[in-house]
Amino acid sequence: MKKILICDDSTSIRNILKSALMDEFTILDAENGQTALDAAKKTPVDFFLLDVNMPVMDGITLVKELRKLPQYQKTPIVMLTSESRDEKRQEGKSAGANGWVVKPCEPEALLGLIKKMT
Repeated sequence: MKKILICDDSTSIRNILKSALMDEFTILDAENGQTALDAAKKTPVDFFLLDVNMPVMDGITLVKELRKLPQYQKTPIVMLTSESRDEKRQEGKSAGANGWVVKPCEPEALLGLIKKMT
């Protein structure tokens, strides 16, 4: 089963996403970018679903750090965030994110997107 790492500082968002995706994927989760980066270095991940605005390390910095690692240079990374400004989207794309989904979103639509990208 493919592994998804969900990184969001909101416990409720992480729990909603886990519930929506756990039948199809193995789920790892983290409450900030640093915790996610540490987890990704220890356990291979097939897909990243990241919030932008988080404490300790934000999602865009996390994307940059993940893209520095050889094993994650081509791994799909989607930002799932309430941030909808075009400048932030461009910043995410420039950092190496493959997609941008604005919260709230339908879990079924998100599942479809992840299946297409993995």
